[in-house]
Amino acid sequence: MAVTIMVNSIALGQSIVVRVVNGHNGKPLANVRVYVGFDDSKGRQPLGLTTNALGEVQFEANGAKTIQVHPVGEVTCGEQPIGASYRDYSIEEILKEGLLTKNDCGHLNAEPLRGKLLYFVRPAKWWELFKN
Repeated sequence: MAVTIMVNSIALGQSIVVRVVNGHNGKPLANVRVYVGFDDSKGRQPLGLTTNALGEVQFEANGAKTIQVHPVGEVTCGEQPIGASYRDYSIEEILKEGLLTKNDCGHLNAEPLRGKLLYFVRPAKWWELFKN
């Protein structure tokens, strides 16, 4: 029980960064619309954010245990099939170690960074936009 309280208090005051990266070349993607959903059923609305020049969006966890990431106009590089439910990412894991999504688009040497979720994508083809 004490561990749960400690983890929740850590998540309350910590910023999370999602970096959206081109899985082919490793370059950050600026001006991508990203929706971030939360696990809680307390009525917290998803955030609609736009990536900066570093391909990043930043937000407060505010006690959430998991997040889901929904980039608009981009397709994940093997993280989840097109049209599948979005994956939950652990806030605790992102804060402690950092996370990388799967990258079937290229072979990049990326390491997890504490406090960041590195999210590999590629531009969606026109017909893929209608599958989501």
